[in-house]
Amino acid sequence: MSSVPRITGKAANPTNLIDTNDIVKSWPEEVIYECSKHINKLSDICTLSLLSKHFFLVVINDKFPRWQTLLTSHFPTSFQLAPSIPQPFACYKHWKAINHQLKTGTHQTRTLCAQQSDIQCLSVQGASLISGSWDSSFAIWDLKSGNLQRHVPLLNKGKSYCMKIKGEKIFSGLGDGTIEVWDVKSSEMLHSLKDHVGAINDIKESDGKLISTSTDGVINIWDIASGQLRHTLADNCGYSFNCIEVKDGKLISDCYSSRIKVWDLESGKLLYSGNAQHDGNIKGLAVQDDKVVSWSYSVDQPRYSTIKIWDLKTGQLLHTLKKEQGPINSFQVSDGMIIYGTWQKTIKVWDLESGNELHTLVDPYARTTCLKVNDGMLFSASGDHMIKIWDLATGQLFRSLEVPEDDIYCMEVNDGMLIVGLGNGKIKVFDFTPQSESPKR
Repeated sequence: MSSVPRITGKAANPTNLIDTNDIVKSWPEEVIYECSKHINKLSDICTLSLLSKHFFLVVINDKFPRWQTLLTSHFPTSFQLAPSIPQPFACYKHWKAINHQLKTGTHQTRTLCAQQSDIQCLSVQGASLISGSWDSSFAIWDLKSGNLQRHVPLLNKGKSYCMKIKGEKIFSGLGDGTIEVWDVKSSEMLHSLKDHVGAINDIKESDGKLISTSTDGVINIWDIASGQLRHTLADNCGYSFNCIEVKDGKLISDCYSSRIKVWDLESGKLLYSGNAQHDGNIKGLAVQDDKVVSWSYSVDQPRYSTIKIWDLKTGQLLHTLKKEQGPINSFQVSDGMIIYGTWQKTIKVWDLESGNELHTLVDPYARTTCLKVNDGMLFSASGDHMIKIWDLATGQLFRSLEVPEDDIYCMEVNDGMLIVGLGNGKIKVFDFTPQSESPKR
């Protein structure tokens, strides 16, 4: 009776030893893919690639499907923003290098100057940065070089109460109820929409429609291509709307009477209206994963804020989070988390699905005024002119960045660049791209 062969990683013995290279060197790619389907860490992929030369050639290859899995799990924000990823292996290495630079705080800075008043909004479109200012102007910059390409004053000289950038269009809501629609490429005004009789509170864009709220107490739905007013929505009790969100063809709005209303965006039909069960007026709405998050502030003593999570399809109340003393300074729902800055100089992080608290991040020096989530990191700006970078998985503070020039009004994070809009009309860019990848300036 012959002995059972023993497997070894050493050179094969012609009698009873089998080299692992001999076993795996001819495995089909599909089998290797099956062996790797539970791998979620880069270190495990590297270990797999060392098993044999054949494994190395299959794994360190853009066709290897696990790279897509790693990109979506480790860099969810960047992955969603990327139009296409033809080389996922190189892309993973690039984002991994940026992630390391962010954690260590290694960066270059530059300041962009063109506008005279608070920067209200920022948007990255391809290689261009677009900024909108309270002085009713917008500017277009080359993002890599920082060169100003165009500065366009809007025709209406009044201050822009609400400005949004979406795609290649800029929407500016003014104090007299006018909304101007501008084309970024041509720098021409496409429409001047006049129906509201009060200052514009909020603007949203979805599927070629513009949704606007005003102090006049109505919501207007416009067709952007023609500039025609499609629907005017009003509350039967005469209350006004402050917040609007759009999701899957539905318009979600608050109501001054502390109710939440859901409308069909195409027809303007009210789908349902329910009591939000808030003790105060709703101050903010966010929608993600078929859930609506609303927060309110009660001015009664003691003054406190309440956050509730709803099912978008049914209107059912799912969770009520613990009350917070005082108002909420900043609020965001992203990557399955509810994140907000409190009056007690802390940042709270909650799980959207379960309604459980994940972290309390302490910022002892100032209250948080602005939040941004990118690839598992939280960027928080506070009143002491500081930006802090946190790890959302652990709550660890990675780095603090000083912005002494002025108050921080808005932030964007794009492919290794943290872009900050300031109250003095300037834009500060923190570039975390590794020097080996950065173009010469």
